[in-house]
Amino acid sequence: MYDSVDTEGNGPKFLEGDRVYVIPLKMEATVIRQILHYDMCETFWGNVELLYDDGVKGTAHCWQIEKVE
Repeated sequence: MYDSVDTEGNGPKFLEGDRVYVIPLKMEATVIRQILHYDMCETFWGNVELLYDDGVKGTAHCWQIEKVE
């Protein structure tokens, strides 16, 4: 299903190509990938690499974005 899963067996919430709204910046972007983070013996899906519509790449915390329907 996914190349990687977190400690709880879940894949990323945000997938490549998803359109998201970046709340602090009040703009939309396209997901490049969500990063699997490690803390002690646990893994979790955290930061998301984004491509903004003006061509600039950036990173946002997963709690700062929401999927655009």
